[in-house]
Amino acid sequence: MSEDRRRVASEIWQPSPDDEARREMIATLDELAGDPFLKQVAARSLELLRLQPGTRVLDVGCGPGALLPALAQLVGAEGRVVGLDYAAPLLETARERVEAAGVGERVELVAGDAHRLPFADASFDAVHVERVLMHLEDPDAAIREMRRVTRPGGWVVAAEPDSGGVRIDHATDPEGMALISDRDLQQFRNGAIGLELYRRFARAGLVERLAEPMATFMTDYEDVGADGDRIAAAELVAEGAISRERADAVLAELHEATARGEFAWIGIMVVAAGRVPGGAGGA
Repeated sequence: MSEDRRRVASEIWQPSPDDEARREMIATLDELAGDPFLKQVAARSLELLRLQPGTRVLDVGCGPGALLPALAQLVGAEGRVVGLDYAAPLLETARERVEAAGVGERVELVAGDAHRLPFADASFDAVHVERVLMHLEDPDAAIREMRRVTRPGGWVVAAEPDSGGVRIDHATDPEGMALISDRDLQQFRNGAIGLELYRRFARAGLVERLAEPMATFMTDYEDVGADGDRIAAAELVAEGAISRERADAVLAELHEATARGEFAWIGIMVVAAGRVPGGAGGA
């Protein structure tokens, strides 16, 4: 995979002074946060955090703050929400949003690295992360850090995609489609992280673990990343792994299938939770 593709896939972790880049980044993240399926994923994550009035919660990779108002409502006036992100421009937007939602007094925003959380041990009752571990150089280090800053008996919750769960129905050339789709998914550093969460949580010492797959079904090719497939196909053509004619035919069929009302795509997110041993929950 080209370095440009790796950079694009990870750009939410890069602080950028460019106002236009910031606006585009925020618009993309907002569009994702507003997706009905991802809203269902977020709702399940909120349930598994088990937040009560007066509790403290950390949102790792909070971005422009889509989830922060909901977290603030759950912990109430006596609780505390901390949003952490590496990209300072996103934190600026997050601050505007929590203030507009009337919960700014109970939300703290911190610039920091998920691999090295700038908090003392057992600082929080619960920690949440979504679609962040997929981009990290060392997701295990981030999970260990989330466990470290969560009090005994508290919960760590992660929601991440599983690239192996992505399926596209292709009527004429499923092998060519698989080649392009696999290359497209390589833009994510840890594309299979959703499936791996249960194992990674176990190795971090979390107990009472669960992992729940959540699926979405889509019927419009443009809605599922046609631009990414075009880039992937161009890379494969440049490498000689597929002919230009075959690549064009593979992608053309997907647009035609959408027009015929036949396009079918399945994607998977996994929501995982684990408790830190000790505390009121026991060993």
